[in-house]
This record gives sequence, C-alpha cells and structure tokens, in this order.
Amino acid sequence: MKSIFLLFVGLFFATARPDGAPAPRQADSLLSAGDSAPLLDTLAGDLPGIIAAQSKPYLVAGDIYVPQGKTVMIEAGAVFLFKNFTGLHVSGILLARGTKDKPIIFTSENDRDYRRKSAVDPAPFDWNGLYLHEDAVGTHLAYCAVLYSVDGIVSQTKFIRLNTCLFLHNGRANLTVEGKQHSVTDQPYDYSLSVSDLSLMKIPANILKDPQATSRMILRYSGIVTSIAGFVMAMIGGSSFNMSSHEFNSMSANTADNLAQHSSSSWNSARLKKNKDCAALLAGCGIAIVGAIGIGWSFTF
Repeated sequence: MKSIFLLFVGLFFATARPDGAPAPRQADSLLSAGDSAPLLDTLAGDLPGIIAAQSKPYLVAGDIYVPQGKTVMIEAGAVFLFKNFTGLHVSGILLARGTKDKPIIFTSENDRDYRRKSAVDPAPFDWNGLYLHEDAVGTHLAYCAVLYSVDGIVSQTKFIRLNTCLFLHNGRANLTVEGKQHSVTDQPYDYSLSVSDLSLMKIPANILKDPQATSRMILRYSGIVTSIAGFVMAMIGGSSFNMSSHEFNSMSANTADNLAQHSSSSWNSARLKKNKDCAALLAGCGIAIVGAIGIGWSFTF
C-alpha cells in the first residue's frame, strides 16, 4: 500500500494537469546518503519576513509562528518537514504562493518523498498542521500541499484564500474554517469568499488583498523610473565628460603653441567644465543604483 501511495503522489504532482495541480520536487537529489537532522536547516519560533526556497527542506523542530502584525512570505518551492507535535501558527499574514512547477510543501519529517533516508513510514497524525488564528486575515496559500498532519488547516477566520491546494493523508480533517469542516477530496482544492459574500457581510472587498501590494508596486515602478532617469543622466554626463576631458587635456599640453593660444583662465574654465561633467556622470550612476536598489527591495516583502 505504501508503494502504491508514493507512486500515486509522485504521478499526481509530476503530471501536468488542466486543473493546475501542483508538482512538487522529488527528494532523491535533495539529501545525501546517511541523511540526518543536522543536514537540514532547522526552524522554530517566530519566522523571518521571507523564507527562501532552497535545495534541501527545512526541518521544523518546534512550533513556528507568524506573529500578529507581521507578514511572512514563503518562496515557491520551499519544503517544510515537521517533527511530531509541531505545527505552524499564523496570527499575522502568511503569503505562501507556490507554482505548478514549484509548490510549497508542508509534510511529516518521515515523508520519504522529501527525506529519502527516513527510517519511519509517514502516517496521518505525524504533526499538528496549520493553525490560522483570528488575526490571520488576508493569508493566502497557493499551490501548497499539506500532508500527514492531524488537522490539515484549521482557520479561525473565514477571510483567507486557498488556491489549488492539495490535502492528502491528514488524520482528523483536511480543512476547518470557523469550526466548520469542509469536504475536501484528494483533488486540488480552492477556498475563498466571493465579492458578493463580502458585500452581504458589509466588509470591504479588498480585505483579502495583499496589504503590501500597493507599497510594493509603488516602490517597484518608482525604482524603474529612477533607474531610467539615472541611466539617461549618466549617458549624457559621460558623453559630455569625454569631450570636456579631451578639451582639458589638449589645453594642458606643455607646448609653446598651446601656451600661446590659451590663457590660464581658459584652462581653468575647461577644468571646471570637466569636473561638472564628471559630477553629472557620477550623479547619474548613483541615481541609477538607487533605483535598482528600490526595484530589488520591492521583491523582499
């Protein structure tokens, strides 16, 4: 039965489907022979703002938390292996947005799809699951898989979104929202409130939107405009600096003809012009760099 299940999960995720089912990585190449916990990055306690995807899974050794008032983003392709009696508690906003080719996986530390050398078979009830507390409004999970947990996802708020999420072999339930269990099969599952639902409850329709999306886009487009302006300024300043440097070098030649043709005031004017053009070139480069930093920063939150 175990072999059949593993084959089913592998085929389910790896095969492209018209409904957009996730396709998690196979773990045979993730861990070396003699796999043990020290080979994995260990997580416990409050999570940082960004959880980067990496070539090996994260081992969750103690409960992990998204604190109230904080937004945590998990990059596509990240894999979390939970030890017994551990889980993920969300009191802030969790943005776990995988893709069809790089889903985000929450599973047991015994899952051999991701920890090949595990000596114990994975089973339902291996870990606690994901708990979304009342303040987790706006949490969004897409292309995520929750495997071998006790309760799958338990949310105390209905204001969350799940897109193309997979629930397999969870013990007591797959998805519970405000005390109501949802009927979830072994197919990818979606959950969200519609605009009409929000309207009936007199709640703003944008409550489920990413609260930092506007700030992120303003920073990103401002960075693009700033980088372009700095690049143009640097190009113009560089061209002027090239000409003024050539003129200054010509005036600086220590020959009788040059000394007769140019006075010290014209030499000083040429030097001043070269220095101004150099300053414009450097300022343009600096502005372009600041814009590029802004663009990069917009992808960090």
